[in-house]
Amino acid sequence: MGLDMYLNKMPRYGSTTPTQIYALEKYLGWKDNHEARKYSLKEWCGVEYKNVPRGKTREFYESFYSIKYYPWDKEKRFPHGSIIDEVGYWRKANQIHNWFVNHVQHGVDDCEYHNEVTKEILEKLLDICQRVLNSCEMVDGQIKNGYTMNQDGQRIPIMEEGKYIKDSSVAEKLLPNCSGFFFGGTDYDEYYIADIKSTIDIITRVLETTDFEKEMIYYVSSW
Repeated sequence: MGLDMYLNKMPRYGSTTPTQIYALEKYLGWKDNHEARKYSLKEWCGVEYKNVPRGKTREFYESFYSIKYYPWDKEKRFPHGSIIDEVGYWRKANQIHNWFVNHVQHGVDDCEYHNEVTKEILEKLLDICQRVLNSCEMVDGQIKNGYTMNQDGQRIPIMEEGKYIKDSSVAEKLLPNCSGFFFGGTDYDEYYIADIKSTIDIITRVLETTDFEKEMIYYVSSW
């Protein structure tokens, strides 16, 4: 339980949306699954058949449908049919989520696909992350690592030795944390910096491996 965040890549074809591509993915998995066909498409996965692309759009995307594995599935134990590729993942990096919500989703935070994350948007976020990282001097001290409960049911922070940002004013201005339902910590410490470094790695890799004329990048989250 908590904030999970994804960058997904999918082929570009006309004005097809990621929601339509997702619906086609589910349809293709359903139609070839004997057990799944005991149920309607909506009963099996919640997708309405009317939302599944047809004609040339379906023909185009079917050619990309294949068995894939999630990046975390190093042993390839969980194969799944997919058109969409997961090219970035964060866990409770709420400052990055907050940025996408405000700069891609127009402030709407609802776990749905919104606007395309263009090359220019990714380059802007990469620049901001690098500026924040360059501004941060780390110093030793006590940092928070979760909570425990006392006998009265009150949350007590678990403190440990670590590093925090000496002056977080740049970070707070450019990439502020945000709170939410199991969104993780909101302190400006080594965990915040780890998320920034991870974001730089993710975006750099996506920029290097994406043909933005033929492929689309979308951000989506869940909790």
